[in-house]
Amino acid sequence: MNLRDLDIKMTYDSTVDDILNDFFIPLLSNSIQYQRSVGFFSSRILSVAAYGISNFISNGGRMEIICGNKLKLKDLKVIHQAHKNPEKAVENFLRDDNLTLEEKFADDNWKALGWMIATGNLKIKIVRVLDHEGMPVDGKNGILHQKIGIFKDNEENSLSFSGSNNETASGWKSNIEEFKVFRSWKSSELTYFKSDVEKFDNIWNGKVKGIEIIDSATAIKEKSIKIVPDLEEHGYSSPKVNKIKKKIVLWDYQNEAIKNWTDNGKRGIFEMATGTGKTFTALGCLSQELKNNEKLLAVISCPYQHLVQQWKQSIYKFGLNYDELIIADSTNSSWKTDLADCLIDISLDDKDRVFVITTHTTFSNNNFIQILKNKGNYPVFLIADEVHGLGAEISLNGLTDVYDYRLGLSATPKRWFDEEGTEAIYSYFNDIVYEFSLQKAITTLNAGTGETYLTPYVYLPRFLTLNSEELEEYVQKTKAISTQYYSSSKDKDKILQSLLFSRSNIIKNAQAKYNLLEDILDEMEEITHLIVYCSPQQIDKVMDIVNKKRLRGHRFTMAENTKPEVKYHGLSEREYILEKFVDGEYNTLVAMKCLDEGVDVPAAKAAIFMSSSGNPREYIQRIGRVIRCFPGKEKATIYDMIVKPSSGRAYPEIKEIEEKIFNKELERYEEIAKVALNNIEALNKVFKIRNNGVI
Repeated sequence: MNLRDLDIKMTYDSTVDDILNDFFIPLLSNSIQYQRSVGFFSSRILSVAAYGISNFISNGGRMEIICGNKLKLKDLKVIHQAHKNPEKAVENFLRDDNLTLEEKFADDNWKALGWMIATGNLKIKIVRVLDHEGMPVDGKNGILHQKIGIFKDNEENSLSFSGSNNETASGWKSNIEEFKVFRSWKSSELTYFKSDVEKFDNIWNGKVKGIEIIDSATAIKEKSIKIVPDLEEHGYSSPKVNKIKKKIVLWDYQNEAIKNWTDNGKRGIFEMATGTGKTFTALGCLSQELKNNEKLLAVISCPYQHLVQQWKQSIYKFGLNYDELIIADSTNSSWKTDLADCLIDISLDDKDRVFVITTHTTFSNNNFIQILKNKGNYPVFLIADEVHGLGAEISLNGLTDVYDYRLGLSATPKRWFDEEGTEAIYSYFNDIVYEFSLQKAITTLNAGTGETYLTPYVYLPRFLTLNSEELEEYVQKTKAISTQYYSSSKDKDKILQSLLFSRSNIIKNAQAKYNLLEDILDEMEEITHLIVYCSPQQIDKVMDIVNKKRLRGHRFTMAENTKPEVKYHGLSEREYILEKFVDGEYNTLVAMKCLDEGVDVPAAKAAIFMSSSGNPREYIQRIGRVIRCFPGKEKATIYDMIVKPSSGRAYPEIKEIEEKIFNKELERYEEIAKVALNNIEALNKVFKIRNNGVI
């Protein structure tokens, strides 16, 4: 953040300059303080310059505004409520919303205004001009017309500007305006800069004769502020949002997937590896149907609440327009009423495009199903993210005939040991219509970037054995499983499942893994952007090792909050942790299952699998966290802890058990190894163990 590094002109003229994008947004993005003295202020600047304002806030920026005693009614009400009940203003800004800070400002300038007032990021003082007897003056000769602005960065560089424009959306974007700039680091401009700073300070501190300075809360209480009309209410519109982002352009393979889905009767499943753009491909299908239908209800179902919010962000980034978007999950207590009302609105032609984003749990809820049955004569589009999750017996209830267009998404749509659930999903969505495998994503060059779609990885398996106690316990569990398998007990399946789970935990939590983790950390040349996957039983000991090695680590579990909070600058605790991980402040994340599905961590460069099952979905999802493309990342590294047979145990029964354990581990091992950059080396290690029992 350095104002001196910006290309700043001495004068700006809106007839030749884009003063919003060439001046205000870059300076806000690189400043920690912004002071302004103007005649008129409107909160719409917070939406118009959302990109710059959000960066300013992220920098720890504070804003001080002096303006005349005329405000728009809605701004006046919001300022009043923020002073009266700051906690409510903060809650309104953060509630049920996992949008980025930029998107929050762009989405609702009034909520943003209330939040900035409540948190102290913005302070407003009101100026009343006085006559010679000290009485307030109204009229065009009685307003503050001295327009001064001052920016300051965190390296003590500052500049001032003064000219014609007010602190309004039209003043920044639409009007014909002109102002001059004076930089503190230019000796020829320093005198003018100091003069502007002195003028602002004198006004702010009430040292100017003929004016009265009142803080906004007092001015509202004393009814010293007059209402000015909102031109938008009278048919004049000013641009609300300035979206500083590239338009999403789909790749050829994504367009091919959309065509296949369309040709298959607008039904089908996309089996696409994590990180290959399933979400935007699905939104491409939705965009197509929005063009093809005058009315459309879109339902997006996903497994977790944090994915609900990610879908909302993706819709915003993709640029889809809608009349209403409803979050239907436990975070929105009124979702039933909201959804029922929207169905009526569509039928009455009051709304044409409604999006509903929900979780698989709510999607399969009887209330949700019954409300959807009341929909009118218009198509309903279902997008099922991580569609394998809908194959469970209770979730299948949600797959009703109400959905005309159906699209399922998953890197691994087949359900583990559940042929019946898999068949139900494939039948409902009319089979897989497009595949983009992990191997293809790693080996195929993207014509647009010249790089592979996913980052290639090196696979480094590390082998260990169970100790005597663990092996004995494994043998006993195996015998109990065998006995229970032939049991006629009515609780047979429940007991069997518990025994299988308990036995698998012996492998996952083997004691030798802790020493092996230390060895791996010691041999890594540079530890940065590392994810360690472990079980709940392991996480405390793993964190102890991370701290012992003096790594900057943080745990990432279900315990970290998903609700946005002020202390995390409008992010949730989880988002804040991930942001610090990307920035490098944390170089290690110690994670459990909650980092498997859907959480984007493209900066991750290495992973250590301490606790893995044979379920392909689990290890493919975990690989997907590490091999997403990211600037500067040429390859990823995956360490995998695998239990192998011990060469020192001679009893045939024990040896047979160990070989069965190893063969189960190999199902995962070989799948990961065959796609790795070092696949020959990795697969040779298995060959040696099978033939010699040693590495």
